[in-house]
Amino acid sequence: MATTDTESSTAANPAAKSPLRARRRFSLPTPPLWLIGLVEAAQILLITVLLVGLPVLVMSLAGGFSGFNLDFVVSLAAQLWLVLHGTPVELVVTLDPGALGGALDVPGGGWFHLVPLGLTLIPLWLGWRAGGRIARGSYSDQLWQGLLPLVLGYAAGAAGIAWVAQAEAFQVMPWLAALCAAVLMSLAALAGCYAEARSAARMIGTDLEARIDELSQRLRWAGSYAWAVTRAGLVGFVAACGLAALLLAGQLGVQWMQIANVYEQLNPGIVGVLGLTILHLGLAPNLILWALAYSTGSGFALGSGSVVSPLGTDLGAVPAVPVLAALPVEAHAYGIFVLGLPVLAGVVAGWWLLREGENHLDDWFTLRISWRPLAGVLSTLALGILTGLVTALLAVGPLWLSHISLGVGRMTDIGPNALLSAGMLGVWVALGVILGYSVSLLGQRLRRRFTG
Repeated sequence: MATTDTESSTAANPAAKSPLRARRRFSLPTPPLWLIGLVEAAQILLITVLLVGLPVLVMSLAGGFSGFNLDFVVSLAAQLWLVLHGTPVELVVTLDPGALGGALDVPGGGWFHLVPLGLTLIPLWLGWRAGGRIARGSYSDQLWQGLLPLVLGYAAGAAGIAWVAQAEAFQVMPWLAALCAAVLMSLAALAGCYAEARSAARMIGTDLEARIDELSQRLRWAGSYAWAVTRAGLVGFVAACGLAALLLAGQLGVQWMQIANVYEQLNPGIVGVLGLTILHLGLAPNLILWALAYSTGSGFALGSGSVVSPLGTDLGAVPAVPVLAALPVEAHAYGIFVLGLPVLAGVVAGWWLLREGENHLDDWFTLRISWRPLAGVLSTLALGILTGLVTALLAVGPLWLSHISLGVGRMTDIGPNALLSAGMLGVWVALGVILGYSVSLLGQRLRRRFTG
């Protein structure tokens, strides 16, 4: 079949059918990493400011405060944003000793430090996502070009918010606000980069596996042992926090009537109930860490000179916060059994260690001690002590962050003693690891004997 000249030219050049196919596709140039970091910082600042500012604005419009005042709303939102990021501030205020439900016996001001860990997870999550996006758009040796502007931009925004938050009774140092925001964003962004890269080696552009292969066999065994103990300490800490959360939930369930009575006595209205509920949700991780300190036996304070522990409780005046109505007013006869919770967490860590199978220290002892039972006992003791030490090191930071200082009267000491509680947790977890590893090892040998 004959074809015309037009048809033959079209067949030879399919792009001639449509002029759109012949055009070059338009695409925006890829922005530099420093610009991506600044945009991510501005985006996180905007989101967090809106999340804090909008509820304050709604509460003000609903009559939750004495009257609507835009300057007051902006200042209060900025102050709450700083508290959300763990920035210590100085209160210059004189309060009635009957404030906070009579919990203040000395009026005055001081350092206010409160980290509502449940709400702090919001900027942490946003920073984690930003770090992941920067990691996807950069090579390992270029990662800092996006992370540095992200952290510095966020710190500069925090310093500006601190300047807005200044008030007659609320003093904050901008450099301290910038430092706290920079630390928070650095941790979140690095965690996001690690989650995206799946290894620290890809983040820094170094092949750690190749470097490890160059080491001697003994050093590789030592590294595997240390990494297994580190992860076991994390397992013990997470398990202890989970058991503490169950303890807290059980106590709240038993005392729910007292909590409801406090809500009824306060009669805060719909806006007040909403504010108290948000406060409780924000402090939920803090309360779990307090329950963790309680389960170790060290307990926690609810004001200077007070203590709440399974071994004894001495409470003074308690602030009129509904969740605090669930506090035990005295030591329970069976409170001593609470100490078994961190031991149980250690048992879980010991069981995990046996399944991991990286107890190379046991092989080292076996080569040098002819009597096998003694070598096994020494290696298990070392395993328990090292795992407990790692658990204590992992716990001391969160326990310290859970501590609260309201900056007035005796309410400058609320929460656990981080060093004491972490140390007690490490001791109980070490005991649990020894028990869990020994029992798991015995069970494994019995199964092999009966199945073999």
